[in-house]
Parts: sequence; C-alpha cells; structure tokens
Amino acid sequence: MNGPHLRSLLRSVPAAVRQDYAATLAVQWLVLGAGLYLFHLVAQRGSVGGFAYYQIARGVVSTFQPVLLLGLGLGLQRYLPRTEHTTRRLARHALYTETALVVVAGLTGAAAGQWIAARLGLSGGRLAVVAIVVMLGGNCLCTVALAALRGNQQVLDANLTYGLGLGLMPLVGYFAAERIEDFLIVQGVGAAAIGVWGMLVVRRRPPAVAGTAEPTLRTLLAYGVRRMPGEVALPALYTFPTFAVAVALPGGPEAGYVGFATSAVTLICSFFSMLTPVLLPRLSRLFHRAGEDTGVRRVLTALPVLAAMLAVVPTLIIVGFAPALVHGFLGAEFSAAVPVLRAGVLAAIPLAMFYAARPTMEALLKAKFMSRLLVACLALEVVMTWIGTMFLTPGYAAVLGLVTATAALGVDAAGLTAYAVRR
Repeated sequence: MNGPHLRSLLRSVPAAVRQDYAATLAVQWLVLGAGLYLFHLVAQRGSVGGFAYYQIARGVVSTFQPVLLLGLGLGLQRYLPRTEHTTRRLARHALYTETALVVVAGLTGAAAGQWIAARLGLSGGRLAVVAIVVMLGGNCLCTVALAALRGNQQVLDANLTYGLGLGLMPLVGYFAAERIEDFLIVQGVGAAAIGVWGMLVVRRRPPAVAGTAEPTLRTLLAYGVRRMPGEVALPALYTFPTFAVAVALPGGPEAGYVGFATSAVTLICSFFSMLTPVLLPRLSRLFHRAGEDTGVRRVLTALPVLAAMLAVVPTLIIVGFAPALVHGFLGAEFSAAVPVLRAGVLAAIPLAMFYAARPTMEALLKAKFMSRLLVACLALEVVMTWIGTMFLTPGYAAVLGLVTATAALGVDAAGLTAYAVRR
C-alpha cells in the first residue's frame, strides 16, 4: 500500500467518524488508566491477600460477563441502527432481559456463595462472592446501556456512560469504602445506576424510511445467542496462556510473565478495538439502506492491512525496549520476562488486523461465521500450546499457541472482510 494511496484512503474517512473515534479512544484510555491505578491502590490497601481477591474478582467478571450478556452488546450495535420507530423500546427490552439474567445469577451466586468461596480460596465466604456478583451485575447492565447508546450513535452519551460507569465508579467505590468487598459492591451498584441512566437517554430516531420491518427483541436474542460462543472465546484467547502456565507450573512466576505479555498486546490493540463501537452502527445502517458508497468498500477492505502496518510500530518499540519496560514496571528481578514479552507481543499485529476487520464482519456476516472463527482460533491456541509443551518450556509453549492462533485469526478476518464487502 503506497503512501499517496494510503493518504487518499484516510482523507475519504468522514471527519465525524475520525472525531468520534478520537473521543472514544480517549475515554478508553481513561478507563484503562483508572484500572491500572486501582491495581496500585488495592495492592497498597489490601496487601497480597486483598490484591489476589481483587484479581480473582476481575477474572470472574471477565469470564462470566460475556455469558450473561447473551451477545446483547454486539446485537444492539448491529440491529439498533436499523430501527426507526422502535429504537427506545428495543433498547429497554434488552435492559429488562439483562436485568432478569443478572438477578438470576445474583441469587444463584448468593445461594452457593459458601461453596464458591471455598473453591476460589476466598476467606470472606459468602459475602466475598456476593460482592463479586454485584460487581458483575453492575458491569453487565452498564455494558448493555453502553451498547444501546453506541448502536444509536449517541457518541457523547455513550462515552459518558463508559467513562462514568466503568472508569470513575470503581475509583469512587474504592475511596467510599474501607473493605475491598464493600468497594466491589459500591462499584457494581454505581455502574448499574449509570447503566439505567444511559438507557433512559436513548433517543428515538427521526423516521427516514416508512414501512420497513424492524428488528425485535427476538431478533436481538437469536443473533446474540449465536454470537455468544465467540464472545466467550475472544477474551479466552488472552487469558488461556496465563492459566495454562499457572496449571503447568503452580506457584511459579512464569504465569505472570505471560500475563504481562498479553497485557502489552491488549494495550496495543486498544487503538483498534475502539473501531467497532464507532464503525459498526454506521456500517449496519449504511449497508441496510440502498446505494452505499463504493469508496467505503475500498476503505473497509484496506483497513486490516493498514492496522497491521500501524501495529508494527508500537510492537517494535516494545521489542526494542523490553528490558527497560520490564525493569521499570516490574523490577530488576523480573529479567526472565523480557524474552517472553518480546515473543508474545508479536501477537498484537495480527490481532490489530482482526479488530480492524471486526466492524465489517459484525455488520455484514451471519453470527455463526464470527463465532466459528473465534472458537476455532481458541481451539488452535489450545492445540498449539499442547504441542509446544513437547519441546518448549510452558511459558514459550503458551506464547507459541497465542501467536499461532492470532495469526490465523488476523489472516482469516482480512479474508472474510474482503468476501463480505464483495457480496
């Protein structure tokens, strides 16, 4: 892709899209920064035991949130732009459905709290589990409202919901409560309140096309259930390497090295993951109407390659400065993490391709394509990690699985995007 052609493609992107992307990315970085700051605060207040409990709580939320969401997050961003008269009704029905799921999960967690606490090694018993469940429920409700606002292209309201509910509320919870369990409860209740506010400000679209059939809650749920396996598999691509090493070498530091590498990948890919909330609603509405611009198709086809080129720069910076980064963030005694970081961060390049292709695939392809792709790549990661353990240490075997799976994901995503826009 030559320079003049690249500049021409970038100039063809509407100014509103560029502005919305910049604002959404800025809020994303604020939320990430707040999360990193909380690590420091919790470690100071709770010491080793409190920090471990907080990490377990975050792990539970990351694992079960995609299940409880039933794909509603993506479904709202895909189908809400296609509504004219039922926008607010569909969004609120989604919130009611999610509330019912959260209540069922909360009651189940409370009833089995003692048993769950024993399995997770939590000394707080039932209260510790209830606090985690409240945090999980609040995050789910806030995420559904966020998806509705993004699907309705209310970028300012969406960014306020995201920044307040998932960025500011955790900090408010920390400073408002002394115990970590209370902090999680305040965070969850606050996120839920922000989610309810976000859903209340969803606006009805001015009618543009009369007499068209509009998606219903049944449409939303049918799509979401089919997408849920993929939504579970995507975060598992990041977490499986750490869990695999922790199981192979219990109590060893190698799992932390791999986790640090996947965190670096997440940081790089945050630039590209924010393309989905900005582009998916626009593309869903654009391709649902007649007469879309062929120039848009050219941009979408080139976007994965452009993302890979851009991701090369921070990846090479991390590879080159890995010793300084490891020693600065972790300490001189973590030198063994340097080669793991250098190998693992290479996964950011194909993952950037996937995230750049994702808005197009989510808007144009059936749910089964995306779910099968993500589940297949997770299976590939598991298989390659197992094969790698035959001739590599567990840490490098996990990195091999991660890089192989993400390479397949990035290449397949670029190919599926080209296929989708040609149809």
